[in-house]
Amino acid sequence: MGFRLRMILWIPTLAYAGFLLLGGKNLPSLGQAVYAMFLGALLGFLLATMFTLRQLRREKRIARLRSC
Repeated sequence: MGFRLRMILWIPTLAYAGFLLLGGKNLPSLGQAVYAMFLGALLGFLLATMFTLRQLRREKRIARLRSC
């Protein structure tokens, strides 16, 4: 799975999860909803980056083991 696909999947999913964790339709304030969605999107970006780097390291390690 490529980095762009991970970004497309993780960022909106975690932004929506942040919105739902805040209470969904019963919002305390619009600012809190935007802040929760921003934090969810940031977390999604960081997770997509982390999993992509992990996959690249694993592929390099497997290639190095096969060449020995």
